[in-house]
Amino acid sequence: MRYVSTRGGGEPVSFEAAIGAGYAPDGGLYVPETLPRITAEDLDRWRTLDFTAVAVEVLLPFLDGEVTRDELAELLSKSYAGYDAPDTVPVTKLTNNTALVELFHGPTLCFKDLGLQVAVRLLALFARKRNEPRTLLVATTGDTGPAALRAVADVDDPSLRCVVCFPRGQISDLQRRQMTCASSEAIRVCCFEGGGDDMDAPIKRLSLDTTFKAQHGLTGVNSYNVIRPLAQQVHYVWLYLRCRELFSCTSLDVVVPTGAMGNLTAATFVKRRGVPFDKLCAATNVNDIAFRAFSEGDFSRASHMKKTRSDAINIQVPYNFERVLYYALDGDAVATKRAMDVFGETESLRLDDATRASFAKTYRSARIDDATTLEALKRCRDVHGLVCDPHAAVALAGAAALGYDDGATPVAILATAHACKFEEAVVAAIGADAWREYRASPAFPARAAALEAAPETEPF
Repeated sequence: MRYVSTRGGGEPVSFEAAIGAGYAPDGGLYVPETLPRITAEDLDRWRTLDFTAVAVEVLLPFLDGEVTRDELAELLSKSYAGYDAPDTVPVTKLTNNTALVELFHGPTLCFKDLGLQVAVRLLALFARKRNEPRTLLVATTGDTGPAALRAVADVDDPSLRCVVCFPRGQISDLQRRQMTCASSEAIRVCCFEGGGDDMDAPIKRLSLDTTFKAQHGLTGVNSYNVIRPLAQQVHYVWLYLRCRELFSCTSLDVVVPTGAMGNLTAATFVKRRGVPFDKLCAATNVNDIAFRAFSEGDFSRASHMKKTRSDAINIQVPYNFERVLYYALDGDAVATKRAMDVFGETESLRLDDATRASFAKTYRSARIDDATTLEALKRCRDVHGLVCDPHAAVALAGAAALGYDDGATPVAILATAHACKFEEAVVAAIGADAWREYRASPAFPARAAALEAAPETEPF
């Protein structure tokens, strides 16, 4: 398997080179040269496999020739070892046609563990083989940073260091503590003033500075790095198999709380590989560039970031939009580059009718404000007995806004983080007494409770 830039520059590269680079040299994002088909026969064979075994089957074609099946199986087994759910990603039936997919049972209680445990272990594998140290660089809106730091600590490889940057005052207390209470000589935690994705441009400049990058062995592991959406394909195949059993369906829609669009890109890969998803739905908060792109053909940066209850998806410019656009244009790198050049110059892109029609075949979107988010969170507890996080609430509200309450179309709704990480938002939705009841229940993870009294190290 070789990897090419969405903008068409440079020669195809290996898997190792693609994940080591992060960004392609021309400023584009790497994508696989082909997307290997997943057939109906494959899905039938995989339906009885456990999560790790499904992951091997889904991911091996992308690493073939560089990582052996046995190496990958061992690496994935370690990647998912820290999960507190026996089946790694539980899929719970909520109604006759809706299921909640719990992606938050990993070591840092969010879906980013599913991509970063795999990414960091693969980078460590290649670093050891070449005896070349790596410095992982991460910008976070709250969940990516803790997941990256934990993965580096779990790997415990002297060839890896990690620098994480988070926006001051824009993440929850527990998310901050997951970083500032971590103790390792291999990690550095920094904070900055600004919005959730304000570090993206400087990190991209560093990533494209070949001298600086080589000097420090720099690798970015946010979801512009192709390994992240590749690794996240696994939970889409898994949830399809589980929902096929729950609903006796052949086709399935999904609703994804959407920020940088990495999770949506993973769904796009899987759909294009042949898994019978119909509509991929992006649920955004009022930082709504993905909603405007899909619904109105307007991909333009807003004048400012708005503070919301769902901070982890507070994104003004989702870098994975470029991958989604590339596939909507049927892999036309010239057209993708032209569009992204226009956006780079003006911070605004109007999509033409043909592109909007292409998007409409695959994507739907809903924009959810804070009041509706809190209502959905409260309703989830009142109706289903589940305390969800505000990002899952955005997805639940998005599903309702898109008409899935009609009971007709099977739909999977993604819960991307544990409610314990968002006390302020959950209290605003269900009240302080209900939070205290939840806090004292077995549903509240002990590792989250332990962080509340752990000593913090002041970030740089």
